[in-house]
Amino acid sequence: MTDSPRKLHILITGATSGIGYQLAKDYLQDGHEVYAVGRDDKALAELKDLGATPIDLDLMDRDKVIEAFDKVNQIDLAICGAGMCEYLDMPNFDSSVFMKVMSVNMGTLSHAIEGVLPKLIASKGRLVGLGSASAYVPFARAEAYGSSKAAIHYLMKTLQISLAPHHVDVSLVVPGFVKTPMTQQNDFPMPFIQTPEQASFAIRQGIKDGDEVIEFPRRLTLSLKTLGALPDTVWQQVSEKMNKK
Repeated sequence: MTDSPRKLHILITGATSGIGYQLAKDYLQDGHEVYAVGRDDKALAELKDLGATPIDLDLMDRDKVIEAFDKVNQIDLAICGAGMCEYLDMPNFDSSVFMKVMSVNMGTLSHAIEGVLPKLIASKGRLVGLGSASAYVPFARAEAYGSSKAAIHYLMKTLQISLAPHHVDVSLVVPGFVKTPMTQQNDFPMPFIQTPEQASFAIRQGIKDGDEVIEFPRRLTLSLKTLGALPDTVWQQVSEKMNKK
């Protein structure tokens, strides 16, 4: 007779939309304790009905984040998936848009990390950050979004080193295109686009396997990594074609 899987206490930011919402539902279905962090009241209510503990929180407010997460007794797994995307159309470089995207995507992540880290150290748990395959190759119009995701990649890979002595595992999730409210604004081809269900399965499987980098779909991520290693003129031409309206 085999032992049943251990019940985990899981905190998910960005849990009221897209990948985060699907992860919350799937982890609840698997019998885990889920703390769902988000701002959408309807989605929070739906997750509460499924058994989650909802946390209505502005992740840009550092003090409130630390206060809210301090009230959570135990966190074995923290998945930081909150973020946003806005595009820039050259030659109009809107620095306010650029800084908003950078601030939200890095600010929500950094505040969440500060809030959950004491709990993860205590539980010897796992920290998961959501990056993007866009960080592998520069794409026109994605100057703000891609830059923020490249920064997240660097941060999570650094934390893999610096948190190892504290027995906290760190995973970087690198998704390709996923059908979510965020990608509905895209007016360019999205090859190998995944459903939220597919994304959730890949992430949960990667976490279960202890992967430091969770990439999907591999057909896309491998192609982009290969493309990024080619001469600049090659990926510049591909990027221009993908983003041409």
